[in-house]
Amino acid sequence: MDALDLLEQQHLEVRALMERIAAESSPGRRTSMVAQLSRMIDAHVRIEETYLYPVCAERMTGDRKPLHEAYEKHGLARFAADNLLRTRATDVRFEARLKLLRDVFAHHADEEEGVLFPKAKRGLTDEQLDVIGCDLERAYEVLLRVGVPAIGPLARPPRGWSRRSTYPCRIVRPVSRRRGEPLRARGC
Repeated sequence: MDALDLLEQQHLEVRALMERIAAESSPGRRTSMVAQLSRMIDAHVRIEETYLYPVCAERMTGDRKPLHEAYEKHGLARFAADNLLRTRATDVRFEARLKLLRDVFAHHADEEEGVLFPKAKRGLTDEQLDVIGCDLERAYEVLLRVGVPAIGPLARPPRGWSRRSTYPCRIVRPVSRRRGEPLRARGC
């Protein structure tokens, strides 16, 4: 499938889910739908930053401003989605935060479809877009299933970080102790 068609389809799916959330009256269903929405936005943003944007940066000649703006809009969309996810469906701020997320995502989608995608279409062949589309589709499905937390684009952890965890420090767990003996710690 063409990468740009796939991403446009994802834009439509996210927008439709936001509309369903706005129309939903049950707080429980809203909460589960917001969790799904957050995963969808995170997965969408991450695959774009991992697979499409680097190729666009290589092929783009001249003004790269739209690409830089797209990265920033991704950050805003992630922030707004995370903020909505942390808001109870019964909270008075829920509607305002949902509206903000809809506005941010709509602006992101319109900007990509109006500026970035046409440039990518001119700079890439149909075969290249199909290959990228396959990668996008596969990665998107995996991210939706796994639900990896948003820590940036798909990449290796920074140098010096433990390969066993995504955090730079070691977790220390207490070891059992006998009465009167000081507490000892053991690394994981």
